[in-house]
Amino acid sequence: MRSLLERAVSSGQLRHIDIHAGLFLEGLASQGRQELLLAAVLASRAVGDGHICLPLEESAGRPVFSHEIALVAPELVPWRQSLLASGVVGEPGGNTPLILDSANRLYLARYFRCENNIGEDLLKRGQGILEVDVHEGAELLSHLFSEENGINWQKQAAALALIKQFVLISGGPGTGKTYTVARILALLQILASRHLRIALAAPTGRAAVRLHESIRSAKASMEPDLAAGVPEETQTIHRLLGVIPDSGRFLHHQGNKLHLDLLVVDEASMIDVPLMADLVKALPSEARLIMLGDRDQLTSVEAGSLFGDICAQGEPDWSPELCRLLEQLTGYAPVPATGKETFTDSIALLRTSYRFSERSGIAKLARAVRDGESEKTRAVLQERIHEDLYFEQVARRDLKAWLSDRFEQGFRDCFFAAGPREALASLGKFRLLCAFREGMTGVSGMNKIAEQGLRQKGLIEGNENWYRGKPVMISRNHYGHQLFNGDAGIIWPDDEGRLWAWFVRSDGDIRKIALSKLPDHETAYAVTVHKAQGSEFKKVVFVLPRKDNRVLTRELIYTGITRAREKLTICGDLGLIEKSIDRHVIRYSGLSGKLREGQNGDKL
Repeated sequence: MRSLLERAVSSGQLRHIDIHAGLFLEGLASQGRQELLLAAVLASRAVGDGHICLPLEESAGRPVFSHEIALVAPELVPWRQSLLASGVVGEPGGNTPLILDSANRLYLARYFRCENNIGEDLLKRGQGILEVDVHEGAELLSHLFSEENGINWQKQAAALALIKQFVLISGGPGTGKTYTVARILALLQILASRHLRIALAAPTGRAAVRLHESIRSAKASMEPDLAAGVPEETQTIHRLLGVIPDSGRFLHHQGNKLHLDLLVVDEASMIDVPLMADLVKALPSEARLIMLGDRDQLTSVEAGSLFGDICAQGEPDWSPELCRLLEQLTGYAPVPATGKETFTDSIALLRTSYRFSERSGIAKLARAVRDGESEKTRAVLQERIHEDLYFEQVARRDLKAWLSDRFEQGFRDCFFAAGPREALASLGKFRLLCAFREGMTGVSGMNKIAEQGLRQKGLIEGNENWYRGKPVMISRNHYGHQLFNGDAGIIWPDDEGRLWAWFVRSDGDIRKIALSKLPDHETAYAVTVHKAQGSEFKKVVFVLPRKDNRVLTRELIYTGITRAREKLTICGDLGLIEKSIDRHVIRYSGLSGKLREGQNGDKL
């Protein structure tokens, strides 16, 4: 067994940490060591692949690795029995390193606890309907939201947030998530008997900046007396929780709660399960929680697909009592789909895009990709009738010159900016996106092409590593400098000609960091779609690789497309794009089932 696992490491099918974890747990076992070793190794690998658990049915009785490594997992029933008899695997409620639940999901204990804590917390916050002055609430809602032909989904979401302690609002690009939440905050602040303590947070620094900008924009469209109670300050979740440097712990936790009445979390699809578990532990049990995001985007880089798991309950399946109240508050009667309260009473979907017209190529393409319609995607890309969408198939020999032109067009304004603030603003208008990091069509290759081309065109002066106008992106959190993975900045001189790294703070102001103190970072003319998540740009060039890769999925293509606000250029192969759209991300977890079962009265 051990030699076969080592061969799997050598062939890249396992990580070194997977086999070390398995060997450690095997040493703790009282019996069934071979079965335990295999299960532990696979459970560790599952987390590395983004899953929260290992469904034993997916492996039981089947080859575990490629055909070169002849290792078949035990059949399900004897495997389960052996694991539970090992002394290392226990059922929920136990205190063992591995947990195996009744649905044959095998967890590393830490991830089981995280998932369980999240499920219990959201179920408690999602239960019941809060008391509200329906007449006053209806008047305010009518004042805050305009009437539309048919249902106003933003108004419905706001009404839901008025009567539910926990609300998840999912919507695609341009559906007005922050527009809606700004009005929710005004509504709740006016109706509250006291001033509400409200926090606005996002997973990354860039997403926090965008949230701040969006809230300010939404407030500008409101009457001053209504907008006055809506806060503008935003921060990262890590900053909200109060990171204790070099400890892996937070200042706020179950024993030291956040002093909040309401927490809004934007770009919630980017939150991983362990961070969400820390967040709900620190949030007072009586506080409201509103999560915003797009359920069709990429999941978090780390393990889990939290936002998607919560939305996996399907279309909002609102109960009759909830629908009755929503009709009183909004004037529109949703059709109840069930006869009882379910967890979906806490879920609202925004379905109308106010950013794109019906003729928008970006919108049509995003819908086709989101719905997995590969043939329709091909048709949209081949239409060539849209002013906001361009599709290019560039020959390999012409690609470098084509890219150099795109980089010059996209970054010229950065180099000719009057100062760091203007340069940062220009940097936020354009980006080239890649599917992954390595290779000519990856981030590393693209950034080399960018610097070579911009030097040839005279925009980069000299051959030094540091130069005015260089875009950088933080690649590792640095809590001391309050710089986080994904934060984008630009190299720019001060009034004395000394170069600094400049970044936009979450409150919209700018600050500088000495180059010698700059945390781990990378050049950012091109970034991965994952790193761009939480950001939007006026113009986007999305370059796809020439060869297939399992990273290419429907969610990645959709997320890349929806980073563009006004103009999108896609460079790639139509066949590969269609193949990518047919590949759907699957991440195993038990949260969706726990929310469904827990709402029905079953114990988590």
